[in-house]
Amino acid sequence: MDRTVVAGRALALAVCLGAAAGAAFGARALQEAPVSASRPIPVDAYADEGIAGLIERALAQRKARAEGLTSFETTFRERIYAGLGGAALRRERAMFHQERAARLRWAAEGEHIIRWLGLRRGVPIVGLGVEFEDDLRDDDAFELDFDIIDPASEHLALGSEWALHPLADTAAYHYRYRSGDTLRIRFPGDNREVTLIEAVIEPREARFDRIAGSFWFDADEGVLTRAAYRPAIEYDFDREEPEDADEVPGFVKPIRARVDFITIDYGLQELRWWLPNRMAFDAVATMADLASMPVRYEWIFEDYLVDAEQTLDPGEDLPEGWTRWVDDVIDAEELEGEEGGRVEGFRDDPLTAEADSLPARVHPIVTIVPPVDELASYPELPEPLFSATVDAFATAELDDLKDRLSSLRIPAAMGLGPRLDLAPGLRSLRYNRVEGLSVSARFAVPTGVTSEFAVTPRIGIPEWEPGVEVGWRRQTATGGFGITAYRRLADLGDWGRPLSFGNSFNSLVVGYDEGLYFRETGFEVSATRHGKRTRVEGAFFAERHRNARKQSDASLPNLFGDAVFSDNIVAARGDIAGVSGRLRAFSSVDPGTPILSGAIWGEVATGDFDLHGRAAVSAALQVPVSEWSLALEGGAGRVFGDAPPQRRFHLGGSYTLRAFDPVSTGGDSFWFGRLELGRGFRIGDPAYDVGGSPIRVTGFWDTGWTGPVDAFGTEGWRSSVGVGVSLMDGLFRIDSARAIRGGSLWRLHIYSDGLM
Repeated sequence: MDRTVVAGRALALAVCLGAAAGAAFGARALQEAPVSASRPIPVDAYADEGIAGLIERALAQRKARAEGLTSFETTFRERIYAGLGGAALRRERAMFHQERAARLRWAAEGEHIIRWLGLRRGVPIVGLGVEFEDDLRDDDAFELDFDIIDPASEHLALGSEWALHPLADTAAYHYRYRSGDTLRIRFPGDNREVTLIEAVIEPREARFDRIAGSFWFDADEGVLTRAAYRPAIEYDFDREEPEDADEVPGFVKPIRARVDFITIDYGLQELRWWLPNRMAFDAVATMADLASMPVRYEWIFEDYLVDAEQTLDPGEDLPEGWTRWVDDVIDAEELEGEEGGRVEGFRDDPLTAEADSLPARVHPIVTIVPPVDELASYPELPEPLFSATVDAFATAELDDLKDRLSSLRIPAAMGLGPRLDLAPGLRSLRYNRVEGLSVSARFAVPTGVTSEFAVTPRIGIPEWEPGVEVGWRRQTATGGFGITAYRRLADLGDWGRPLSFGNSFNSLVVGYDEGLYFRETGFEVSATRHGKRTRVEGAFFAERHRNARKQSDASLPNLFGDAVFSDNIVAARGDIAGVSGRLRAFSSVDPGTPILSGAIWGEVATGDFDLHGRAAVSAALQVPVSEWSLALEGGAGRVFGDAPPQRRFHLGGSYTLRAFDPVSTGGDSFWFGRLELGRGFRIGDPAYDVGGSPIRVTGFWDTGWTGPVDAFGTEGWRSSVGVGVSLMDGLFRIDSARAIRGGSLWRLHIYSDGLM
C-alpha cells in the first residue's frame, strides 16, 4: 500500500480512534493488587442486595456462558467512517471509509474460519480508493479479532485496551452499582419468558480509563445481553500521554476527543445462547480547536446457524485467483519459554489480567479471500456510512441512549487540576491590521466532568491594548452552554473567520486583511445545539462598542514594496444589548451526490442605537457530474431600523465577492451570487467512483450589491471573475480574481472551506 495513503488513513483513524478512546471497551483490568480477604468490598459499592446478587451471578457466569455450544456460523458486516467538520466549516467532508462483509465460523474445537465476501475502503476527500498489500496476509484489512463473537468473551476491542472492566475482580473499588429498569420478553410459541435487569454503573473517579454505563443482564443466566457506556471524561492527549505529547508541536494542540457512546446488543439464538447482534461507536476528536473529526463505527451479525452442519470448509479447493492462509497454532506451553511471558496471539484474561487464565491452545484461524478485484463489487456489501442508508441503530434509539448516558453521575473532576496553556499554537497567535501580532495564553480550571472555568488574556504588538475573556462553559455530546465576560477585538462575523489562522496568514504573507473590526466590552450567555447535519447557536449579549483603528501595515508585500492595508471601518461608540442566533445545515457528506448547504442568521438589539435588527440567509449547491463539478451560491439580507455602522453588511473577500475589499462596500441590505465550474483530476483507480478528487481546477464568477434598503436592486452592482485551484474537496483554495465591474483590481485569495 502506498505510504502516503497509509499516512492519510492514520491521520483520520489514529487521531480519532486512538485519541478518541482508542477502542470500544478494551476491557482490561488494570495491573492492581489482587483482591484479598483483608480488603473488604466498599460498603457503598452496591446500592441494594438485588444488584449485588446480579453482579455476583454475572461474575460467576462470565466464563460459563458458552457451555454446550459447539459451533456457529454468521454473516458479519462492518462500516467505518471518519470525517472532517466543525463550527469553522460550512459542511463536513468525508475523510475515510471502510465497509467489510464476511461469513464466519466459530468453533469450540478446531479451526475458526473467515471467508471474506466483500471489502471496500477509500479516502473520499481526495477520491482515492486504498489498494491492498501485495501479500494479503500483511494487510490489516483482512484482520478480524474473533473475541467480538467469542461467546465466552465479554469484551470488544477496536484497537487498544483502555478501560477497567466493570466485572473485573477489583472493579468494586472503582465503580458503584445500582439497579435500573426491568424488561420482560415473552416467546409465545415456546412458552418462555426472559427477564432482563439493568445494572447502572457509575465510576468513583473522573478518569478516562473509567466508564459510566447501562448494562443489561439475563436475570436467570447472569449473562450480559446489552451494554451502553462511555468514558467518564474526554480524552486529553497532554494529560493521558504526557511523554508523547512533549514531542508534538504546540501549534496543533490541544488534542482532545470525546466518546459520545459505545453500545453493543446481543441476540438470543436458539433461545439459549446470547450471541453478538449489533454494535455502534461514536466519537469526535479535535485538534487546536480548528476542526473536528467525527468517527463512527458499527457492525452487525446476522443469519446465524447454531450447532448446524458446517457450510464453510477450511480445506475446500479454491478457484483460481483465491487466497487462503492459516494463522499459526501456538500451544500454551510454548508461552512459558518466551521472554516477557507473552506471545503474539495470546492475551491475559480481559477481566482479571491473570496470566494463568490463558487457554490451553489458541485456535487456528483460516482466512479465505476471493480475487481482490471482486471484493468491492460484492452485491451485499453495506453502503458507506456517509451515504443515506439505514444504520445499525435508529436515530431515535441513539438519541435516547445519549440522554441516558448523560444523566449518569460522574464525580467532580477534582483530580484533573488546572491547566496553563502558553504554547504558541494556531489559536493563540494571530496577525491583523488592528492588533498587529497578538498572542494569548489560557488558564483553565475544571469545574466538572464536562465544564471548566477559563481565563484567556491577549495583547497585540504594536497596538498594546490588552484584551481578556473570562468565562465558564459546559460542553456535552449534543451541545454546550456558557457565560463569558470580555474585552476583545471583534469582527462583523458574517463570512469566514478573520480572527483565525487563515486570515492571519493572508494578512502577513499576501498583504490582504479581510476582517472588519471593532472593540467590544461586555458579557454574553450563549448556547449551542448540534445534530448530525445541523448546528444552532444563540446568545444574549450586553456590551459597549468602540472603534478600532488600523495599527499596522507590516506584511511581506510591504517589505518588498509599498503595499499597505486599507483602513478599517469606523465603528460608532455606544452601549448595546440584544439576542443573536444562527442556524447552519448541510444535506450530505457524500462527494458523489449533490450537496446542499446553507445558513440563516440574525440579531435584534437596542441601546444607544435604538431598536434595530439584521437578518440574512445564504445557500449553496454543489453538483458533481463525473470529473466535473458545478457549484452555485447565493445570499441576501437587510437591516431593520437604525443600526450602527459596525452592524451593516459588507461584501468582498474570499467567501462572497472576490477581488473586492470588504471595506469598500457596505450598506443596510445586500445580495450576492456565485457560480463555479471545476474539473477534478484523480490519482487513484478510476473504478473507485464515490466522488472526490485531490485537486480541482476551477473557474468562477462572483456578483453582488450592497446599499440602502429602499434602493435594493441592481444599480451599482459589482462583479469579478477568476480561476483557482481547489485541494481536498475545497478544504483549501487558492484563487486569482479580477474585478470586471465596479473595480479593476487583481487579488490573490488563499483560504480554507471553499465552495467546492
